[in-house]
Amino acid sequence: MEIVSKWLNYTILDNPIRDLLWFGGIIGLSILIRRGLSFTISRTIYRFIKNESGEIPLAEFVRLTRRPFELLITLGMIYLAFSHLAVPKQWDWMTSKKFGGLMLIQNLFFTLLGAAIGWLGIRIIKFTALIFKQKAATTPTPIDDQLVPFFKDIAIILWTLTSFFVILHKVYEVNVWALITSLGIGGLVIALAARETLENLIASVAIMLERPFVIGDSIVLDKISGEIEQIGFRSTRVRSDDGSLITVPNRLMTTQALENVTQRSYRRAKYYVRLSFNTPPETIAQIVKDIRLHLESNYLTNSKMPMVRLETLAENSLDILVIYHVHSSIWRVFMETREEINFKIIEIVHEHGATFAYPSRNLFIKESVEN
Repeated sequence: MEIVSKWLNYTILDNPIRDLLWFGGIIGLSILIRRGLSFTISRTIYRFIKNESGEIPLAEFVRLTRRPFELLITLGMIYLAFSHLAVPKQWDWMTSKKFGGLMLIQNLFFTLLGAAIGWLGIRIIKFTALIFKQKAATTPTPIDDQLVPFFKDIAIILWTLTSFFVILHKVYEVNVWALITSLGIGGLVIALAARETLENLIASVAIMLERPFVIGDSIVLDKISGEIEQIGFRSTRVRSDDGSLITVPNRLMTTQALENVTQRSYRRAKYYVRLSFNTPPETIAQIVKDIRLHLESNYLTNSKMPMVRLETLAENSLDILVIYHVHSSIWRVFMETREEINFKIIEIVHEHGATFAYPSRNLFIKESVEN
């Protein structure tokens, strides 16, 4: 027993073996328990907010917070482990109050600790945004659906800046207010360098105030057409008609001509029904009348007076102009209505014994008479 005690008191680099074993044991223990302990902490916190989280499962909260908690646990255990060690005098690392190796290590540790707390805060903000997004989905207005991601981005930026300045002040003893004031001198340079980012920021505020579109609206912008899926702090995400996800900077959404298809009250259809030249005039008149009556009897096309007229005596056909408006902003409804009307026009033409025209040419051959 005396031999073991003597061996434990044997020093290596000014640290007894007993303290070195404590150091190694704490580090090993942190590796073994950090995952399970972080899950336990996340699950315990979730119990207090379960009523507010609604249908968001525990697994989602654990996914967001487990890694930051693991990092915090690891840093705490490292701090506890190193508290059992002393810096060898021959290293001449001074103290934590004077510049040297010990100060650098301590500042690095507290920087990582502040970054871990900031990371955890960002994950909590994201989970809170999920709760508000879930509640916004239950309201009839789509405005709050686009406000949630917008304010989530703002909260993350403010929290990140706050964490950064707190680390500067507490760890590196930087006068934050003096730093912010001095940044005003180079503010113009920074503004010029980040001009595009600032434009997108201002444009996002304009979108929130003017609301030219909301989440779920179908829009057409230059060569882009699709449905608004998310309005962010810097950009807007549009799900195109072919399923692609397009990210558009907000400044383009406010500086270019944008068509909000969803806010249409009607969709207009215009095309020609081309009949062959041998169609009698009275048959054409009856076809025009029947098409007009069908459009006037359809509840989706009778809100505005349709136009059906024999417009052109073309080169290969007699062209009947058909114009009507479908009282719906939904593209699918418009196409279904148009298809139904097209089938009805074909039926009307066949009922009257007429035929559709197709391009044709008459070729006349003149025979030369030889003397």
